[in-house]
Amino acid sequence: MRTPKSSSTPTGAYTVKALVKALRILECLAEDDQPNLTLTELSRRLHLHVSTVHRLMVNLLRQGFVEQDPATGGYQLGFRVLRMGLRVLDRLDVRRVAVPLLRELNQKTQETVHLAILRGDHAVSIEKMISPQPVGLDAPLGGEIPLHCTGVGKALLAFQSEEMLARLAKSPGFERRSPRTITSLPQLKKELERVRERGYAVDNEEIVEGLRCVAAPVFDHNGRVKAAFSVAGPTNRLTHERVPEIARLVCETAREISYRLGFKPGARSGHALG
Repeated sequence: MRTPKSSSTPTGAYTVKALVKALRILECLAEDDQPNLTLTELSRRLHLHVSTVHRLMVNLLRQGFVEQDPATGGYQLGFRVLRMGLRVLDRLDVRRVAVPLLRELNQKTQETVHLAILRGDHAVSIEKMISPQPVGLDAPLGGEIPLHCTGVGKALLAFQSEEMLARLAKSPGFERRSPRTITSLPQLKKELERVRERGYAVDNEEIVEGLRCVAAPVFDHNGRVKAAFSVAGPTNRLTHERVPEIARLVCETAREISYRLGFKPGARSGHALG
C-alpha cells in the first residue's frame, strides 16, 4: 500500500463543510455588534439557508456553545465558549504574572492599561484595565493592533528581526492611520532605535488623534520579548509634560514583570529596560 505524499494532498481534502459552517456561526456571534442574532439575521450575514443555520444551531445549543435569549429568541455565545477562551488566556504565563502589577499601574495612573502579545503581523490585546475617569479608552480583547503606529506595537517591533521589518514594509505596508503615523521604513527604524535606547515607546496620536500611549516591552528568562503593555489616555490628561512620569512608572512595572518571568538584565545586550 502506497502512502500519498503530503504535498500532493489537495488543500481542501480534509474540510468538513458542516464544521466550517458551524465555526462561522460562532465567529459571527462573537464579532457582531448586536448582543444576539436570530436565525434569519445569521442566515443573511453568512449567506446560508435558514434551514442550514437552524440545523447547526440545534447542535451548538445541545453542546452548550450557544444559548438562546428567551426574551428576543436570538442566539448568543454560551459559557462553554467563555471557558475555552479563558483556558487559552490562562496558558499565557505572562498574563498571570503581569495582571496584578498592571492593576497597580492602572490605579497609580488612573488611565487605561493594555497588555498585548505578538501574533503574526499584529499585536493582540489579551488584557485591559479601564480608566476609572469619565473619559476612558477601550479596545476589545483579542483585537488586532497594528505594530507601526501604537505604543505596544512599537515596543514589540523594536525587538524583532530586520527581515520582519522589511517584510512588513512591503506587505501590508505601513498604513497611515492619522497625520502623525510613521509610514516610511527609515523613519520607523529610527523610532525603534529610540525605543531600545530609552526602554519605552510613545504613541503620540499616531493611530488616533487625541490619544497618547506610553508602552514598554517585557522579557522572559531567555531574554526574548514576551509581551508589551501601555498606559493610554486622552492627550488633555496624558500631556507631554506627564509623559516622563508615566514612562518612569511603565519602565518600573516592565522591569518587575520581566524579573518575575526570569529575565536577567544582562541577558539581552543593549536592550535593557530603561
